Amino acid sequence: MTATFGIFVAEAAEPVSIARAPAPGPVVLPDALMQRSVQDGATVLRIDGIITATLEHRLAEALASTPSASPVVVELSSPGGLTAAGYRIIDRILAERRAGRSIATRVRAGEACESMCVGVYLAGYPRYAAPNAVFMVHAPRMAENGHMTVRSTQAMVERLVSLGASTRWIERVRGAGGFSGARDYRETASDLSAEGSGIVTHLLR
Repeated sequence: MTATFGIFVAEAAEPVSIARAPAPGPVVLPDALMQRSVQDGATVLRIDGIITATLEHRLAEALASTPSASPVVVELSSPGGLTAAGYRIIDRILAERRAGRSIATRVRAGEACESMCVGVYLAGYPRYAAPNAVFMVHAPRMAENGHMTVRSTQAMVERLVSLGASTRWIERVRGAGGFSGARDYRETASDLSAEGSGIVTHLLR
């Protein structure tokens, strides 16, 4: 038997033509909405939806057009999104903060920050959240097929720790199967704060 493109075909005296499945095209996801406002002297950049490269560019443009002396709050309500775009957003926020810009993050009451959103949230400081705001982490999955890899999961865990997540909390999530690929691990901001997870630094009252 000869394995070809994952399909087993019998050897034959005459050549056998195998129809190749079309290569998968790029995954197209709806871009998050981003709204800009001014509240209490800070520029608020509110993100609703999926993290994509388009959102990455919009956020970069918004930061570039905001005076460096103006504090920024990135408000998040997101189910996550593309890892590469999310990592670049994280790097941009960290670079802005190193240059002296104040960038906080916030999740409001009744809203959620999930998957890649958690990394983006961790890039800010301070990190505000309403007590009932929900955060979810899991093993990253390929957009094309939903598969996960140990390498990509470990890279994500290391990034979370580098951004401030406590190793004790990481081990708690790991022990509960949150990085196994079989479970989405959710906690409220109130619980994360009580546990000393390093995720939420300030609870909104």
